[in-house]
Amino acid sequence: MNVNKKTYHALLLASSLAGARPLMAQEAPAANGAADNTLPAIAVKAGTDRSYDTTTSRTATKTNMSLMDVPQTVNVVPRTLLDEQNANSLQDALRNVPGIGFSVGDGQRDQITLRGFNNITDQYVDGIRDDALYYRDLSNVESVDVLKGPAAVLYGRGSAGGLINRVLKKPSADPQQTVGLTLGTEGERRAEFDVGANANDAARFRLTGATENSNSFRDQFQLNRQAIAGSGQFRIDRDTTVNLEADYLHDRRTSDQGLPAYLGRPVNVPINTYYGSADAANTSYNDIEVKSATASLDHRFNDSLSFHAAVRAYDFSLERKNYVTYEPIKTAANPVVTLDQSTRFRDDHGVDGMFELTQKTSLFGLKNELLYGVELSQQQKFDTIYTTTKVATYNLFNPQLVDLPGVTPGTPAKTNGSTVLGLAGAYAQDLISLTEHWKVLAGLRFDYLTQTRNDYTAAHVNLDRTDRAWSPRVGLIYEPLDWVSLYASYSQSFTPLADTLISSGVIANGSTLAPQKTTSYEIGSKFDLGRANASVALFDMKQTNQQIADPTNPTYSLPIGTQHSRGLELSLTGEIAPKWSVYAGYTYLNGDVDGSAQASSAGLVLHDNTPGLMPRHSASVWLKRDLVYGFYTAAGAQFQSARFASASDAVTLPSYVTFGLGAGYHGKKMDVALTLDNLFDRKYYISAHGNSDMYNMPGAPRTLTVSARWHM
Repeated sequence: MNVNKKTYHALLLASSLAGARPLMAQEAPAANGAADNTLPAIAVKAGTDRSYDTTTSRTATKTNMSLMDVPQTVNVVPRTLLDEQNANSLQDALRNVPGIGFSVGDGQRDQITLRGFNNITDQYVDGIRDDALYYRDLSNVESVDVLKGPAAVLYGRGSAGGLINRVLKKPSADPQQTVGLTLGTEGERRAEFDVGANANDAARFRLTGATENSNSFRDQFQLNRQAIAGSGQFRIDRDTTVNLEADYLHDRRTSDQGLPAYLGRPVNVPINTYYGSADAANTSYNDIEVKSATASLDHRFNDSLSFHAAVRAYDFSLERKNYVTYEPIKTAANPVVTLDQSTRFRDDHGVDGMFELTQKTSLFGLKNELLYGVELSQQQKFDTIYTTTKVATYNLFNPQLVDLPGVTPGTPAKTNGSTVLGLAGAYAQDLISLTEHWKVLAGLRFDYLTQTRNDYTAAHVNLDRTDRAWSPRVGLIYEPLDWVSLYASYSQSFTPLADTLISSGVIANGSTLAPQKTTSYEIGSKFDLGRANASVALFDMKQTNQQIADPTNPTYSLPIGTQHSRGLELSLTGEIAPKWSVYAGYTYLNGDVDGSAQASSAGLVLHDNTPGLMPRHSASVWLKRDLVYGFYTAAGAQFQSARFASASDAVTLPSYVTFGLGAGYHGKKMDVALTLDNLFDRKYYISAHGNSDMYNMPGAPRTLTVSARWHM
C-alpha cells in the first residue's frame, strides 16, 4: 500500500483532533451542476473504483449538508459495502458501525442499543418515522445512515442514543435492469431484482424486490420472505418534482429466542440448540405483513427558497406464536428450563406528514441556511396477547423437544387494548456562517404528544397522557482549513415511556410516567482527506427516569435512576491509497445506571451497574484492494468486548473477535461477491434481550456466501 507521508500524518494526527491533507492519486469528483429537482438523497462518491467515501447526508440536518458541517457523529453504510459484504439484514449492515449492541428483539424485530441506550422505536425511512416492530429488508435501500446522539431537535420523541435512517433507492436518469441470486452454506437462498425506466426525464420509474426461502445454523429455523417496492418520479416543470412510492413486505420466520442463561453465562450447549416446539414451523413462528405508501413534493421557488413535503401511510400486522423462558434456571445436578407459551396479534396503522421550507439568506450581514418544519402524525395500535404458563419442561443441556400445545382455548387475554397517538411538532434550524472559519448550527423543536389507551381486559386500566417538550441542539464549528472541522455540540431529547409501554399494555401505571430526558455533550473533529474522510469524537450523555419492570409486580414499572454514558469514537472511510478502500471504526463506551431506593427495596440492586448490551470496546474494519479487470479482494474483522445481557449485570456475553474474507468482480454485465464470514469458526454471542437475561443468540459459524447480479 503506497500511502504518501502527508496522508500518514493526517491519519496519525486525526486522533488528536488535527491532521494534514493528503495528495491523492486521483482528484475528488467535481461538484454536481444545477440541481435536477429530484428528491434529495445521500451523495456517495461511487466511481468505477467503488470507494466507500461519503461526503453529505440529509439524516442529521434534513438538508443535503456536508458532513463537515454536522456537529454530531454520522456513520453512513453505503450500498457498495452492503453488496460486497453480502449484507441482507439491518444487523448485517450495522455490524460495520461500532458502539452498537444488538438485541434479539423477541425474534420479531430489528432492535439495537446506540451508545448504551435502547433504540427500539428509532427507525426511520427517508427521514420519516418507521417504528413498527419488524425486520427490515435491504433490497430497496441505497444506504443505512446512523446518527449518534440525541436527534429530537428534528425528529421529535425518542432517539436518545441516536437513530437509524434507511435511505431508499430512487428512480434514476440511467436506469438499471438487474437480477441477483444469493446462496450460503448455512441455507441462505435469496433472489432479488432492480429494474427501472426513464421517459425522457419527465417520468422515471423503479421497481425492486426480493424473495427468500432460507434456513440457518439454528435448528428448525426457517425464513420465508417476499419484498417488493415501486417508485415513480414525475417532473411537473423545471422547478417541481413529485415522487410516489409504495412497498410491501411479508416475513414469516421461526420464533427463536436463542439460548437461556445458566450460572452467569449463556448455557454451554451446541450453538444450534433450539428450545422451542418440535413443530416450530406451525407452533413457534412470527408472521408479519407491512405495507406503506409515500407521496412527496419538492418545489424550488428560486435559488434561495425551496419547499419539501412528504406524507407516509403504513399498515403493520403481526401474528406471533412464541415461547418464553422467564424463570431463572435453578442450580441443580440436572437443571431444567420451563417454558411458557403466548400468542400475540398486533395491528398498527398510521399517517405521518412533514412540511419543510429551506432558505438561504443573509441576516445582519451573516450567511444563513434555514430550515422550518412542521410534522403532524397519528397512529393507532391494537395489541392482544394470550399466555399459558408451564407448557413444557426441558433438560437444559439436552432438550428433547415436544409439540407445544399452544395457548389453552378460552384463556382470557393478558393484554387486550388499543392505543391512539397524536403528534404535532414544529421545528427550526439555522446554519450561521459567522466568519470564513466559524459556523453555528442551532435548532429547536416543540412537540405536543397525546396518547390514549383503551383497555378491553377485565381490569379496564385505561391510560391517558399528554406530553409537551422542547428539544434544542446547538453546535459550534471551527474550520481552520477547508478540509478540517472541529466542533462542540449540546443537544437534548425526550422519550415518552408511554410510547412503548402504553402501546404494549405491559405497564399499568404508564400514565404516571414522565418522559425520559437525555442530555448530550459532544466534541470532535472531522477530516476531508480527498477521497476519504476521518472523524474523532468524545461524548458525555445522561438519561433520567430509567425504568424497568418491577420484579415483584411485572405489570408495574420501577424507576432505576439515571443512566450515564460517555466515550470515544473514531472512524475512517474511503480510499486511503490508490486502489485501497477502507471502512473502519472504533468506539469506547463507559456507562452506569445509578439505581434507586425503589429498585433496591424491590430486590433489584443496580448501583453503578453497567447498562445492558453496552460493550466497553467495539471495533470493525473492512479493507478492500481493487485489482485489474474489475476484480477485488477484501478482508475484515469485528470485535466486541464482554457485555451484560441486561442492566442486572447477572449474565455476561463473552468478548469475541471474528475475521472474514471477501473477493469479487464488478463488470458491465455481472457483479459477483464471495464472502467467508467467521473465518476461524469462533463460538460467540452476538445479541441478547437487553431487559432480560434468558435470551442470548449465538453468532453464525463459518459461512461461505456467494451472490451474483446480472445487468441486462
